[in-house]
Amino acid sequence: MRAVPSWNDKAYDKDKAEQCINDLAFKPDGTQLIVAAGTKVLVYDTSDGTLIQPLKGHKDTVYCVAYAKDGKRFASGSADKSVIIWTSKLEGILKYTHNDVIQSVAYNPVSHQLASCSSSDFGLWSPEQKSVQKHKASSRKCCSWTNDGQYLALGMFNGVVSIRNKNGEEKVKIERPGGHPVWSICWSPSR
Repeated sequence: MRAVPSWNDKAYDKDKAEQCINDLAFKPDGTQLIVAAGTKVLVYDTSDGTLIQPLKGHKDTVYCVAYAKDGKRFASGSADKSVIIWTSKLEGILKYTHNDVIQSVAYNPVSHQLASCSSSDFGLWSPEQKSVQKHKASSRKCCSWTNDGQYLALGMFNGVVSIRNKNGEEKVKIERPGGHPVWSICWSPSR
């Protein structure tokens, strides 16, 4: 089988320098693609690759993006230590900060709770909350929710995998031999 691209694009900054793509996420209905590129979040129409809008709100490199399962909002995390929650109308509705660079964001598929991870802590936010619950956890992190939304896995640079409940409490700590970094983490989609 041979793949044939239907469209492609390159991201550039204001000085026409090509930007690295750090992360991307599809809107759950497949109609849009959000891309973390340079200091912007780029929103594309997936049918033809048209750039709908570059979103400006971060002051430094955007490292991660994630869509909520209902497609009504998405989040971006940046080296400027901030997380921005965007609406499906491409408006920033909330911005909060951590003490370090944001390295990963993931939406709970059931409750729409957002996990945001930096190297010194991780935060849990939901639309019903007025504030972000932050929890200390050292080391660079990646994160992933279970399909039922009950558990969050944090993969850390020091090789540890920490399984947390939806309140952020650690339930299981897996220390891998050799302490090799965990760069990416994902739960099995089967029940």
